[in-house]
Amino acid sequence: MSTAPLPEAVVSPARFGRLEHRGVLLGLSVTQLVVVGVATFVAVTGVYSAGASGLLVAAPLWVTLLVAGTVSVAGRPVVAWLPLLAQWRVRRATGSQTSVTSARARSIGDGLVLPGIAGRLAIVGCDALGGALIADRRAGTVTAVLRVHGSGFVLDEVGAQEHKVAAWGRVLGGLCQQPSIVRVQLLMRIVPGGLSPARAWWREHCTRTTGVSAALASMLDDGFVVPHVRETLLAVAVRSPQGHRALSADGTATVAKQLQAVATSLSGAALSVQGWLDRAALARTMRSAYDPDAAAPADETAAALVGPMGIDEHWDHVRLDTSVHATYWVSEWPRSDVHPAFLQPMLLGETTARTATVIAEPLSITKALREIRRAKVEHIADAAQRARIGQVEAEATRAEVADLDRREAELVAGHGDLRFTGLFTVSAPDLPTLEQRCVALETAAAQSMCEVRRLVGQQGLAHLAAAVPLARGVL
Repeated sequence: MSTAPLPEAVVSPARFGRLEHRGVLLGLSVTQLVVVGVATFVAVTGVYSAGASGLLVAAPLWVTLLVAGTVSVAGRPVVAWLPLLAQWRVRRATGSQTSVTSARARSIGDGLVLPGIAGRLAIVGCDALGGALIADRRAGTVTAVLRVHGSGFVLDEVGAQEHKVAAWGRVLGGLCQQPSIVRVQLLMRIVPGGLSPARAWWREHCTRTTGVSAALASMLDDGFVVPHVRETLLAVAVRSPQGHRALSADGTATVAKQLQAVATSLSGAALSVQGWLDRAALARTMRSAYDPDAAAPADETAAALVGPMGIDEHWDHVRLDTSVHATYWVSEWPRSDVHPAFLQPMLLGETTARTATVIAEPLSITKALREIRRAKVEHIADAAQRARIGQVEAEATRAEVADLDRREAELVAGHGDLRFTGLFTVSAPDLPTLEQRCVALETAAAQSMCEVRRLVGQQGLAHLAAAVPLARGVL
């Protein structure tokens, strides 16, 4: 009698939808169709007015318009590049990409002033939460930052990995059931520092001053030994109960209950909640987001300076004080089923100053179904037009339609829908080092089967969304 071998246990794979490239007609957007229509009008007018010679005379104009309306550069249509280039030229001409501010305007005591955010963010203490709330009156949101710690995943057995993946899915599903939550930002970063416990222990236990002990104490105090630490933050933005007005005591209590519900749900996903950040912790965290190397030696106390003193934004990077940063957008997640630990090369690779951010924005079922059905109608109309002119449908288009059908079936079955955005920020003390670390990130992204795109022309806003835990999203 023989027995069949038991099937090998595997973790349920992760599946991502494709980046949608749909358009109104033949994959072209409204703007592209307008440009192509103008090019056609110019060409036809030239033919009717002067025949072939008129077509040739007007060729520089209608050919330029036709190329601008149909050609894509770096995954983006030419007509989509024009507003970005125009805005960048205007900012360069007016000097708005460079600024130098006073340290007095950066204090976190009475509020928070950060580049890229209009107005002042109010900092409100919350005793019920044990931390601080960041109120943005213009956006009508209140944000709190939670420090969490995981028990590991890569070295767990298959059963434990499957349990953690399912538990995290339940956490995300719970976010969709809370209409007050606007956005959630999961921020995993590697920053220099982390010697505060070592310094405290040394001052408490080492009372004798010898040659070796004095040298070690000097190395600790001067920041000569600066190890890198990994930390995970979860920023949760909820709607302010008072809208655009200041938070009252009742409003603060309401927000605290909503945020505590999110923290409670994390315990079921094998995540250790280490507490909400208070004013001092927020100051340290934001300061290290702008200038990690300069903030590392001063990790024992909250710095009075929170935001950067100087900003110099370039086309493909931004300089903030003594650090240089470059932010990437994950334009394509893996196109095939992958293991949940597929981001391991990007998260656990080189120990350099790097920040990974995943922004999740819950969508209501009504809004998600409306977007899906609108997209399906556009695909149906596009397919009919392709069949009329004899154009073959691309496999990528069929994959997008299959993703839409899958999303709609999941929504009908009662699942929630979230819009994910992935951002990676690389930091370095100088530009040559930054370029080396950017190459390492791009290599790690290829190993993770992700496509990353450098956000040129908007590095300032991209850094704000990716490296600062405010759950503001991509502007």
